[in-house]
Amino acid sequence: MKVMKSDYIHYSRFIVRKLHVTGCYGTGSMYEDNVLKGLPDKQIAKIVLEALRKQKIVLGKKKKYGTKYYLNKDKREKIGEIIKEKGRSSIIPMLLML
Repeated sequence: MKVMKSDYIHYSRFIVRKLHVTGCYGTGSMYEDNVLKGLPDKQIAKIVLEALRKQKIVLGKKKKYGTKYYLNKDKREKIGEIIKEKGRSSIIPMLLML
């Protein structure tokens, strides 16, 4: 499935903000269903979540009822850039395509 650049930006910003606001930095974590709750297309959201995992911005750990996700403390600078970004000049597509 091909994901548009605008969808990458929108979905990754939503996912990172949601994890950031709830304080998921290692000690706190959230199941995949809860991370993706509120997004219109779950397939696109899963692709974007996997891309964020490849970049090690979002990390996951296996648990009894599924994978729990949290933000990487070492990538706070990139996380801050993603959260604060607005408009067309976005670094998210460049990060996700690496």
